[in-house]
Amino acid sequence: MSNMKKKLLTISLVTILSVGTLFTTKTLANTEPVLASVEWVLSKVNPLTDKVTKLEQRVKQLEEQVEALHQQLDEQQ
Repeated sequence: MSNMKKKLLTISLVTILSVGTLFTTKTLANTEPVLASVEWVLSKVNPLTDKVTKLEQRVKQLEEQVEALHQQLDEQQ
């Protein structure tokens, strides 16, 4: 699998997992109608956005480390 495909797969999985956690939050919407305020929505979305950003940064850092290790192996051969 090429590096680009691995990157796309990793980013896709992170995105899917992040969106999945958004829909698993418990609400009372099934038992009584509740209007969500903008503040409530933002309080749920912002932590996920922060997590995704941190995960994207970590993935980039790890990809750079892997690339550096590949270069070291190529130089040794």
